[in-house]
Amino acid sequence: YSQESNDYQVAINHLHATSDDPKDGLWYALPDLVASVLLTGRVPAVVEAFRIVPKGPLPGLAPIRLRGTVTVDPRRQDFFRTVIEERKRLAASRELPREERARLDRALKVLANATSYGIFAEMLRQEGSNPVAVTCHGIDPKPFMCNVKNPEEPGEYCFPPLASLITSAARLMLALLERCVTDLGGTYAMEDTDSMAIVATKAGGLIECPGGTYSKDGNRAIKALGWEEVTSIASHFAQLNPYDRTIIPGSVLKIEDDSFHPGTKRQRQLWCVAISAKRYALFLRAPNGEPSLLRDSVNNKDDRYSEHGLGHLLNPTDPESDDRSWIAQAWDVIVRRSLGLSTKPFGFETRPAVGRITVSSPAVMKAFKTLNAGKPYAKQVKPFNFILSCHVRPLGHPIGVDPEQFHLIAPYEKDPRHWEKMDWIDQYSKAGKRYRISATAPRGSRTLARAKSFGDVLREYEYHPEAKCTDSTGKPCGRQSVGLLGRSHVSIDSSVYIGKESNRLEEVAEQTLTDPTAAYTVYSDPQRDEWETKILPRLKAPGILREACEETGISRAQMQRYRNKNARPHAEHLRAIKLFLARRRN
Repeated sequence: YSQESNDYQVAINHLHATSDDPKDGLWYALPDLVASVLLTGRVPAVVEAFRIVPKGPLPGLAPIRLRGTVTVDPRRQDFFRTVIEERKRLAASRELPREERARLDRALKVLANATSYGIFAEMLRQEGSNPVAVTCHGIDPKPFMCNVKNPEEPGEYCFPPLASLITSAARLMLALLERCVTDLGGTYAMEDTDSMAIVATKAGGLIECPGGTYSKDGNRAIKALGWEEVTSIASHFAQLNPYDRTIIPGSVLKIEDDSFHPGTKRQRQLWCVAISAKRYALFLRAPNGEPSLLRDSVNNKDDRYSEHGLGHLLNPTDPESDDRSWIAQAWDVIVRRSLGLSTKPFGFETRPAVGRITVSSPAVMKAFKTLNAGKPYAKQVKPFNFILSCHVRPLGHPIGVDPEQFHLIAPYEKDPRHWEKMDWIDQYSKAGKRYRISATAPRGSRTLARAKSFGDVLREYEYHPEAKCTDSTGKPCGRQSVGLLGRSHVSIDSSVYIGKESNRLEEVAEQTLTDPTAAYTVYSDPQRDEWETKILPRLKAPGILREACEETGISRAQMQRYRNKNARPHAEHLRAIKLFLARRRN
């Protein structure tokens, strides 16, 4: 969705085929098609369909006692429904000591969450240095062969069709909820995989909002639903409750306890600032308009704000501390600015934004080979040790390096005063090349990288564009987009097969991985590969070589290697070539 984030992301958008050719069709689970019809009113053209038919229980199934306490017989009971019901029953039980109840509650929760979906989508990435040949099953009836560097092996219970049915059913639930809200003229501030923050006030009414479909005092506006209308919607979803009503009564759609005062239990008005899909904060407002971040009324923690995109960074005031109050401080400033209120400096704006990661792969371990040489084992950087990760500012990279193949790491150092004095290693450099960092230098040099400061990070965070949406004018969202966003319209140009998106998920989200191939395994189908079928034939046209080199900045020798299939362009060169060909077509 964005060259800025440079990664693959999941979104629910308006998707259009570029032709009526059946080979351009994509597979979808049936609940997704139902959701599409609910939200658009249009019925997709179904080219082909199949269904999965169960053949009865496995012969070896036997009853099991979870933690020696909860008995489940999968021959007669729905395993996951029973686990969830027993967890709810446990909360009201006093038969077990409190500590054991807490352990069992945690075990049942993890068991239900992980095994009801995760095991069916488990793919195990095999880190390697040499490509291996694999057989791939994709959209087409026949599989294809390709060579990949980091192939993936399915987990013991992996069954992707079942995993896709589970996630598509969750999307259908959200589509039902969205339709209930929009049928009443309402909208929502944010939506996650299993929740929605519906725009609502006690009495409902119009709220000024750029891009809204209503008008208030000459300005565009949206409609806030009344609290009673939201309660009615939640009650409507009681029909979908699959559990024993004597154990888990009511609706599967719950209005969060945060919506009610912890003392009086009366409903109260919540406010929300939403930057993008995973970046938002809920807060309260005093009678004088002063905001305060919402507190968890049960655990008394400031956790009703998102840490997504910030949680990987060390505490700027005390790197050894797990205290995340600095994130609350950042959100407080963001909220106050959004309300036009005065703010105070953080006090740590000029410090380098440094994160802590683990040595989790051979590729990371290899970067410390030279550093470890000659040291006793106890003083070496070892697998699964903590190390530091530095974020480089745009245009702050050292002279001569490839920004997409550059990431600075260093042995763990808890004293931030040493960070700008110590050597940092480029993870992608075969020789383990070392650099210094600075959070205040105007730019990088041959031996220095301009690291992002906390001030840089928080400015980017506050104005992060929601690339998956359009703004109030229908154009892709930018950093300054505000108001009611819309779903973008996506036209299928080509299909790319990738492996598990969550490989090194945190590093992708934190943008410490600037090279997508380090996280994603790409399986190239010769019949569908964009480079082979669309780009390369145009790049080999007579008389184009000189112009292509001048426009893209790629050397003639390198361009010849691409044209002769002796190499494939990395992401930066590929973007330059595609832009050149697009300009030439226009």
